[in-house]
Amino acid sequence: MIKRRQGHIVAVSSIQGKISIPFRSAYAASKHATQAFFDCLRAEMEQYEIEVTVISPGYIHTNLSVNAITADGSRYGGKLSTSLLPWKRRVSLVFTVETVNPGNSWY
Repeated sequence: MIKRRQGHIVAVSSIQGKISIPFRSAYAASKHATQAFFDCLRAEMEQYEIEVTVISPGYIHTNLSVNAITADGSRYGGKLSTSLLPWKRRVSLVFTVETVNPGNSWY
């Protein structure tokens, strides 16, 4: 890609790279790291005219909820606590795509 001075790298991450919800600290940390890595890569590849895009889907119900643990180390179990409803509503409404010009990202 560098030699040809063209290309497009696409990474699929999670909205939790931008917005975190309770009981997902390890997952959110890994997605924040993914976001930061590709933000840096985007800046580095701009001089070669290579695009870098991060796609960050919103909340998707998976077994991650079942395997999450609480602050005391007990299993969260994936039960939808009413205290988490506002978090999940906010996250489920968000989907981001970031491209070469971070100011042109859309939600």
